[in-house]
Amino acid sequence: MIDPHAVRRLRTDRGLSQRRLAAAIGVDPLTVKRLEDGADAGDLPLRVVERLARALAAPVGQLLRHDEATDDGADLTAAVGAALVTHGRTTLTTLATALDATLDDVSAAVTALNVQLSAAGMSVARHHDDVWLVPLVRTPDAVAAARPLNLAEARLLRRIHRGEDVRRKLSGADRRFILPALLRRGLVVDHGDGPVLAPHATASLHLG
Repeated sequence: MIDPHAVRRLRTDRGLSQRRLAAAIGVDPLTVKRLEDGADAGDLPLRVVERLARALAAPVGQLLRHDEATDDGADLTAAVGAALVTHGRTTLTTLATALDATLDDVSAAVTALNVQLSAAGMSVARHHDDVWLVPLVRTPDAVAAARPLNLAEARLLRRIHRGEDVRRKLSGADRRFILPALLRRGLVVDHGDGPVLAPHATASLHLG
């Protein structure tokens, strides 16, 4: 992912030692040495890549290997998918910064990735700016076969069904546990405009 020659060239151009660059981005000096020696940087967190670009005063795209640069939609979709697999839950903003792309392009890539992943039984969950991979629940039968809702889940689902904008009214527990549980089960979807009931959920759950 990271071009070692670009990192070394930019560091020396800026007059930084490996130790000073490491301190600026919050890693061990050995990590910077490994990067410049061409070691695999696939496990480097996106936030560190972002700090590296800031410390070197260069766009992230300038730090990437040429054959991995995201020049078109297919490459960007693949890069977003790789980032989600490697780093888990992240944000659209972080992805856009790390991949040197616009938020609109990253959002489109997430949508395209969602289509590709459906064949593998996976989906990209979104909540506000956050994105992460989840198992896909595709049919009312799958929802019906799941465990019954607990009281907190049922209450939040009814609020969403009524059309409430719950984004600013969620308790800490609802935000951390209840809403993610509803998203994982496919009862609720969120495409960035707030959680809404999934198309099949009203009929499946007999909400009136």
